[in-house]
Amino acid sequence: MPSYPLVSILWLNYNSFPFINVVLESLQGIWNLDYPNYELIIVDNGSTDGSLRMIKNAIAKMKINSKIIELEMNLGFTGGNNVAYRARDPNSKYVVLLNNDAVPCPESLSKLVEVMENDKTLGSAQGVILNYDEKTIDTAGGFDSELLTSYLFLQGREPKVLKRETYVSHANGAYAIYRVESVKRAMSDNRRIFDNELFSLREDDFIGFKLWNAGFKVKSFPIISAKHMRGSSFKRIGDRGTYLYIRNWSLLNEILNSRYKKLIRFLICRYGLTLPISVLTHRRERASKDACLSIHMKTVQKAIIDGVKIGKKKKKSKGVINMYKAPVIKVSPYVAALGLTVPLSIVDNEIRKSLHTIL
Repeated sequence: MPSYPLVSILWLNYNSFPFINVVLESLQGIWNLDYPNYELIIVDNGSTDGSLRMIKNAIAKMKINSKIIELEMNLGFTGGNNVAYRARDPNSKYVVLLNNDAVPCPESLSKLVEVMENDKTLGSAQGVILNYDEKTIDTAGGFDSELLTSYLFLQGREPKVLKRETYVSHANGAYAIYRVESVKRAMSDNRRIFDNELFSLREDDFIGFKLWNAGFKVKSFPIISAKHMRGSSFKRIGDRGTYLYIRNWSLLNEILNSRYKKLIRFLICRYGLTLPISVLTHRRERASKDACLSIHMKTVQKAIIDGVKIGKKKKKSKGVINMYKAPVIKVSPYVAALGLTVPLSIVDNEIRKSLHTIL
């Protein structure tokens, strides 16, 4: 590579003390990158557990070119990354999203920049991210189906199963590179890479569709790029996660043009109402099963109403996003109709069969 364009690495933290060893390993991985021209922008989303102090100590010892921004409240994955995005050096050509529970390989950034430099049509790219034990794949990108369900490409497969570069619906924010100019055009905004209102969940899908609609492409490359302890932060947010998943699924259904829009509305309701009580995090000793169920029903109802409301507002101001400009998993009318009667897990398994044929 004849030159080394500046890369801004966006890295968030929020109450990460329970997995602080992985967090510090992520920072060490950044320090070990063989790429000579990057800056690290750390945004702390209002942590209260002392993890930020440990991060500051680690950064001071490594002497990484970094900026640390402390927020007073948790703005989520989208809001925190938008703050980091605005704080980037104006000369940076690329931004990299890196989770604080993901450890990059030393040569990964050089390889990701190289593929972006060699293909100006790319808006975003990623390599193969392994699970933390490095035995199987965590994700090699993301695919959305016509039912607006989202899938981690090659999850659970052997590390070297990806032999060729592959177009995907979106890159996974655990570790992905984005061309700044592509993001500007896709978002029609120089101040954000994500929509703040998403907060978390499906934000990768959203920017992926926006990039494809702006005329750019998203690819996954057979580059082992990192190891990742998926869900370290998000698995602890409980009912908030249920709300966000349903709300953002509803929101995407309003702004995308799936041919199954009406059916998706039904599937979202069915999904929310059939979630087992065991997914809830209310204190059982203080609430009966009926009380938990009542709270859950209200959560689902609010999520659907909010998603539709926000989605319609966005559609009115920005128009419909054409999901078919991206590579999506086609769902036959037969499989889609199964969602009316059979368990949704069966529909999901049928869609996954189509995903396995991509290789």
